[in-house]
Amino acid sequence: MSLTSGTKLGPYEIQSALGAGGMGEVYRARDTRLQRDVALKILPESFAREGDRLHRFEQEARAVAALNHPNILAIFDTGQQNGSPYLVSELLEGETLRTVLDGGVLPQRKTIEYGVQIAQGLAAAHEKGIVHRDLKPENVFITKDGRVKILDFGLAKLAQKAAVADGVTLTSSHTAAGMVMGTASYMAPEQVRGDAADPRTDIFAFGAVLYEMASGKRAFRRETTAETMTAVLKEDPPELNDAGYPISPALDRIVRRCLEKTPDQRFQSSKDLSFALAALSGTDSSAAWRVTSLPRKLPLLLWASVAAALLLAIGITWLIARRPAPTERMQFAISVPGEVSHMALSADGSTLAFVSPDESSGLPTVFVQRIGSPAATQLPGTQGASYPFLSPDGTNVAFFANGKLQKIPVTGGTPQVLAGVLAARGGSWGSRDVILYAPDAGSPIWRVNADGSGAAQVTTLSDKQDNTHRWPVFLPDGDHFLFMDGNFGNLKDDTFSGIYISSLSRKDKKLVVLCRSGFGYSSGHLFYADEQQKLVKVAFDPSKGTVSGSASVVANTLGFQPSTFWAAVTVANNGTLVYNSSAGAAASVLTWMDRSGKELGKVGGPAIQCNPSLSPDGSRVAVDISDPKEVNVDIWLESTTGPGNTRFTFDPAEEVVGVWSRDSRTIAYRSNLTVGYGMIVKPASGLERERLILQGPGTEDFLPNSWTPDDLKVLVTHQGLSGSHLELVSLSDGLATKLLSGNGSQANGQISSDGKWLAYASDESGNWEIYVTTFPGTAGKWQVSRGGGNEPRWRGDGKEIFYLGPNGMITAVPVSSQGGFATGTPTPLFQFHGRAAISSTDAFSYDVTKDGKRFLVNRYVRPEKIMPLTVVLNADAKSAD
Repeated sequence: MSLTSGTKLGPYEIQSALGAGGMGEVYRARDTRLQRDVALKILPESFAREGDRLHRFEQEARAVAALNHPNILAIFDTGQQNGSPYLVSELLEGETLRTVLDGGVLPQRKTIEYGVQIAQGLAAAHEKGIVHRDLKPENVFITKDGRVKILDFGLAKLAQKAAVADGVTLTSSHTAAGMVMGTASYMAPEQVRGDAADPRTDIFAFGAVLYEMASGKRAFRRETTAETMTAVLKEDPPELNDAGYPISPALDRIVRRCLEKTPDQRFQSSKDLSFALAALSGTDSSAAWRVTSLPRKLPLLLWASVAAALLLAIGITWLIARRPAPTERMQFAISVPGEVSHMALSADGSTLAFVSPDESSGLPTVFVQRIGSPAATQLPGTQGASYPFLSPDGTNVAFFANGKLQKIPVTGGTPQVLAGVLAARGGSWGSRDVILYAPDAGSPIWRVNADGSGAAQVTTLSDKQDNTHRWPVFLPDGDHFLFMDGNFGNLKDDTFSGIYISSLSRKDKKLVVLCRSGFGYSSGHLFYADEQQKLVKVAFDPSKGTVSGSASVVANTLGFQPSTFWAAVTVANNGTLVYNSSAGAAASVLTWMDRSGKELGKVGGPAIQCNPSLSPDGSRVAVDISDPKEVNVDIWLESTTGPGNTRFTFDPAEEVVGVWSRDSRTIAYRSNLTVGYGMIVKPASGLERERLILQGPGTEDFLPNSWTPDDLKVLVTHQGLSGSHLELVSLSDGLATKLLSGNGSQANGQISSDGKWLAYASDESGNWEIYVTTFPGTAGKWQVSRGGGNEPRWRGDGKEIFYLGPNGMITAVPVSSQGGFATGTPTPLFQFHGRAAISSTDAFSYDVTKDGKRFLVNRYVRPEKIMPLTVVLNADAKSAD
């Protein structure tokens, strides 16, 4: 029946007809309840009386309503009017792919762009057990903003395995054996023969659609339906290049793989197919296969880059497209926006969370990326992040930043604080919604519920060589877990450090395998770095807690951070593995800037360095530098007046945050001792031995901040699991006196040159701000910053305070101490794109000269080449020949 404008079907008022097809008539309608325009599809009364067509129509409604994907038409509602069923869907503005193709062949870029979206929509349907069975250009819609929508699941047949979605159980259809359903030009051979359809049937139809988009011609069109079906069964379509258009060899390979006559020889999943196309989408659609169109006078380096991009795209596509079986190990590379320092896969291997520098500020930030997608999404509010890990369902990512364990939805939002940490060393989110984490470099493993409640210690450090528990990894049962247990001695005959197994229900631990490395577990295998920093795997039985056989090499080069024992590898439960051949630590260079942000020069070269501290006479700067060849971090002294540097500390332990005495003769710094942390002072000349002043357990950290004017005491930030506070430490007897009380943490204390005032950062208001109090009596308090601040520094005459504002903005505040204390209006000076607050040992990212005119900033340096990450599918399987 035809409906006229104004006709009402329940709450829906017909506005106009949109079209008609074999499965019904489509109208534009108005939802009078929600006041929105919708598409309403109604099955004619004559069709409704036919049981089979009615069944197929109802099946379409159930199938599509169970899906929720941006590339599939959304179903809102169903109903009946005078015996005729109808369904209500989103109203689309645009045109079908058939209309688009009637206008001529698509550019290669558009072919790939649309192909990726179609493949992703099919993958979502196939994951729910739904097979479309009638994919063709008429059932693909292109919206005005370029979004692809798959239409008409009226012929959708559920796969043999039932799927449950949104509380509705989807069962297999009742299509009779031998019945041919579909559209001839896009039918797979098994459809033509009347055999059962599965997801690979849709992949064949997709190949036919992709062929038509690339060539402008149908792959199997003949004069009659019978001839077309015969061609589907026995013939291959003409070569794509015969169409007269330049076709990428990689794209041609994908199309041919989709159109294989035997399902086993096609792509085995739409997800793999989307991986292959996504790899192509990251290349220039002309340069990738038409190098001859580039100018002839290009530099040799650019020619090499173009050739490398071409080989990479073809190689990725070949690896996936030639995948004959889902259990065979395959690998390919994915590009990332910047160097990746830490990363983690979701349990199902579909989503990667990683830490990479923010483009504007240089601060480490959490990104999330679907495996196979060419783009990553940055999560605002995660600046300063380290060691992310995902929830079991992949909906949230946890990370460490600003002395706290936090979580945030992968779609973005406001981070939620779960627990306090120091220099955190990894975490794991178990199937029972319990999180394990290592709150500090020298601490045991702790636990906390996913809502932030129930924080408690889980493991115990037992003896002198038991220095650190880190990198916890939950096993699938949500009770047992693995972790690295070791010492900082770096002894060649170390028979203690390794991967251990324990559980929440019992406190004992058992050695699994010797190593000094972060690691991952997947379906009976452990993956870790061996002594040569190669990525290896070994068979592991979680029920017995034992390994069997010898370790085999997965990759000859693996990124490794020796100062933390972090290995650049993460693995999912399904055997998907991602590793980085680079350690991914962000490099920086000490750079002189004036108050306007103009670069004036550099001190030293790029390095993995932090905590620059100028000597009071301005001739040298102390800075922490990581040596990639040694398992430690040392303090170096760089000359500011010319070339030259000197290594200042030599202990194998990590030594950081060197702060100069007022007379420039002595440096105080923090050392990672054999047991716990300590503050040490040492003459800057290096002619006398260092002296231990203060020592504490592994859960307590002491970072020197500033010296008193008489150089007899050092102000330190004392960090613990419950927060941080400022203490004044006497060099004569090592006694520490707490300075401030009240709520919140305090850090980065700076004593003015006249010794009367103390500037510091505190989070007592819920946000880090800069405050000033009297010294040493701490009688009053004044807030200096507005809208966030950290890392205060005094001008030499005490008339100005500088601090690091939000997003790495150096800010200046005039102050007056005549007759009391008063501040002026904060003035932003410049943003220096630095490396602020990467971990709890990064106290300072800049320093300023006494006159306040020049700033020495630790400026992030983007490398010339960003190494891609390597993805290995089925890493626990044997390598392909």
